[in-house]
Amino acid sequence: MNALPSHLELVRGVVLPKPVGAHPVLDFVNTRSEWTSRASARTEWLTSYEAFLIWNAYVGLQPSALTDRLIEQADPVEAARSLRTTLDFRSDLYDVLTGAAGNAFEPVARLVEKASGRRRLVRSDNEISWELPEDVVLPLHHLAVLAGELLTGVSREYVRTCPSCGWLFLDPRGRRRWCSMATCGNRAKARAHAARVR
Repeated sequence: MNALPSHLELVRGVVLPKPVGAHPVLDFVNTRSEWTSRASARTEWLTSYEAFLIWNAYVGLQPSALTDRLIEQADPVEAARSLRTTLDFRSDLYDVLTGAAGNAFEPVARLVEKASGRRRLVRSDNEISWELPEDVVLPLHHLAVLAGELLTGVSREYVRTCPSCGWLFLDPRGRRRWCSMATCGNRAKARAHAARVR
């Protein structure tokens, strides 16, 4: 069996990209490859609702027990609809985060507002926190709330785009150029070296 490229990992039977964005919303956007190239060259890692749930647990957005419950409870039609909405949101969010918004801002804002409106303030033991209902859209709505916080917070000004693949990452120190030196950075170095040799 061939080893996976260094930027990918096998998680519960699903191949997923390793987190490189330094923020879960940016890692969500990075679940598709090659934002900057033709559709035929792209790889989609969120190929099913189950893969999306597994990704959420992998990046620490939800516990594995919740992932298992949602997989068991998901109606196939609702799960497919939720996945389509998730992928549309991801595409619109990428456009908003990169400044290529066009018509993308309104659908992003609508979903963020809808998700925020579904939160309940709950108390458990001595803690008070926001909680979303446990249903098929929980993982998407959790990401939408986080996206709203990113878009309105100070971190927004540190979002950068990898010049090689288009993936997004936070760069608060202004020193980072690539999504990952192990992948895009090394490829760029190899191309530059080859050009010098020629």
